[in-house]
Amino acid sequence: MYATREDMLVRFGAHEIVQLENMHIDGLDATDKALKDATEQINSYLSVRYSTPVNKTEYLTVVACNIARYRLYMVEATDEVKARYDEAVAWLKDVAAKKANITFAEPLTADEQSKTYIKAVTPIGGSYPGQYFGDDVFATMPTIKGGF
Repeated sequence: MYATREDMLVRFGAHEIVQLENMHIDGLDATDKALKDATEQINSYLSVRYSTPVNKTEYLTVVACNIARYRLYMVEATDEVKARYDEAVAWLKDVAAKKANITFAEPLTADEQSKTYIKAVTPIGGSYPGQYFGDDVFATMPTIKGGF
């Protein structure tokens, strides 16, 4: 993993992390799960360019902590927490798009990199000769009566 509970305590303080853990039934396990999920999310972006997991760097720890903290919120995260999460994801997207790099990470070879791309699938309705349903088709479909 790119970060530990201890890293989160250092960055955000024991008070906040314990408060977030107390929102969950599984407490400490929730933090572990959030950190594992953050690692998986990070690897999903990095694996396009690097063999994962990459060597842990200080900035990857920051990114993992910000993602895990966001994931620990049971209710709507604060603006600051959401902004940090969005910044982390934006940086990961930049790394995947070759606009940013990870220091000391060994890039994938061209052959390895070519195997990371997934063939695009046909969008829903792409095999339907008319491509899209018109009002005439929707008019023949049953409707749900009664309000929700």
